[in-house]
Amino acid sequence: PAPAPAAPAVPVAGETKAYVGARTERRTKMSRMRQRVAARLKDAQNTAAMLTTFQECDMGALMELRTEHKEAFFEKHGVKLGFMSAFVKASTAALQEIPA
Repeated sequence: PAPAPAAPAVPVAGETKAYVGARTERRTKMSRMRQRVAARLKDAQNTAAMLTTFQECDMGALMELRTEHKEAFFEKHGVKLGFMSAFVKASTAALQEIPA
């Protein structure tokens, strides 16, 4: 025997259903707190700089320098030698050479 058809869903107050193709979408009204959080997040997104750029460069010399000095640096300062200081120094030199 064929399975019995499913009973139609009972709509919940404050919800609407939109049919997009074969999928269904259920929308519920946002609470005031959630609306406020969404507004604050949107404000932050609109006012903060959200940009990422990528620059390719040969890191071979920096990798060798780091490998050569990382143990002595760790013994002297107690932290690992990273790449950020080299990036900052290179950025500073570039901005001094070509000011924005």
